Formats: sequence, structure tokens, C-alpha cells
Amino acid sequence: MGRNDDHIPTEIRGIAAERRVVIGWESGEEFSYPMEYLRVGCPCADCRGHMPSQRKLIFGKRDVTIETMEAVGHYAIKIHFSDGHDTGVYSWGTLYELGAHQERFWADYLEELKAAGKSRVSIPIVAV
Repeated sequence: MGRNDDHIPTEIRGIAAERRVVIGWESGEEFSYPMEYLRVGCPCADCRGHMPSQRKLIFGKRDVTIETMEAVGHYAIKIHFSDGHDTGVYSWGTLYELGAHQERFWADYLEELKAAGKSRVSIPIVAV
């Protein structure tokens, strides 16, 4: 994912109240990305690994938000999430693919969560 950087965004805007990021593309397309979806789709090596077998299942992120987004050159953004994760660099190609295939990627993710017995909701740990 993310190898095709032919797609260039014309606008990237966060909508905090809806926990969404909306990206408009030169092609005229516009995709709306839930913040949770961007977090679980993080392309960093820690989340994705260096090989498919090393990929981690990210769970418990339903309530995650984005604290900041910053440009990385003219090809990507780096996202800082409320859970402290900030190592993902999202290229334009990665963001486009996440938007264009969101329905399928999200359905696959939900199936993977179910199969692993995991949840989108984080369970608070209370100190004793």
C-alpha cells in the first residue's frame, strides 16, 4: 500500500467534533477518514512490521483522536495521535489507498478483530 504517489491532495482538514479527517484530491475525489481508521491503518514499521507476518493487530482505538498533523516534505503527513503514537508517516499514496478502499479495509479489520477476540474499545486498567 502507498507505493502509488500519483495522487496529490488539494486539502486536508481535521474535523475534531466528528473524529474525522477529510482529504480532497486533485482528481476531484474526497474521502472522509475516521481517526480510528487512520490509527489502525498506521503504516509505520512498528505497526506493519518489515514483513507481513510481523504486522500487529491494533485494537482498542475507537476513541483515539488526532492531536496534530504535520507535513513531511511534499509527499506525506505525520500524525500524532492521542494515544501517544506518532511514528507513522502517511504518504499521499497510502492515504489515497486508505480512502479508496476504506469499506473493504474496514470490513477486513473488523473480521480480524472478531477472529482475535479483540475489541475497538479500550478497557481501562484501574490501579489497586
